[in-house]
Amino acid sequence: MISLNREKNLVDDYVVFDLETTGFDPKYAKIIEIGALKYCNNELVDELSILVNPGVPIPDVITMITGIDDELVSSAITIEEAMPKFIQFIEDLPLVAHNSRFDLSFIEENIINLNLPMITNTNIDTVILARKYIKGVYNHKLETLKNYFHLMYSSHRSIEDCLTTNHVYQYCKNRARMQEHEKV
Repeated sequence: MISLNREKNLVDDYVVFDLETTGFDPKYAKIIEIGALKYCNNELVDELSILVNPGVPIPDVITMITGIDDELVSSAITIEEAMPKFIQFIEDLPLVAHNSRFDLSFIEENIINLNLPMITNTNIDTVILARKYIKGVYNHKLETLKNYFHLMYSSHRSIEDCLTTNHVYQYCKNRARMQEHEKV
């Protein structure tokens, strides 16, 4: 089982990742897009963007939300090819995600199904950070935070959501460090 081992420190070397899926239950839904951005010393150094052919029709509601349809993924790679690429990309770096439990549940389900070695990366959930450091918003959904920060990224596409998540992470990390300095 993937550890929900939360990273205790707000790190400068990490991978932000996001998935798009055909539904909410990792036992039945499929991954249709994987996005990941690798940061070293808070600078973007690499990007992974993979469309995944789920082998099943994409529900219309998911296409409406993501813009990803059956035609778009018809010549995409399968999860059997995509998951090893993702695992290799993340190395042993801490993983940053918005609502990491959701995304990690899909990663875990696919690792088990594909009989791959389980990842042990620590993770940082920006929902938890946002609740602590971002006040004055009616909820802490990624779309709400994107609007709060006036970010011009699209939503519900993996790389764009990674960029928004990284903005939230950097903001919260800076707020945390400011509060540490105020205590000194």
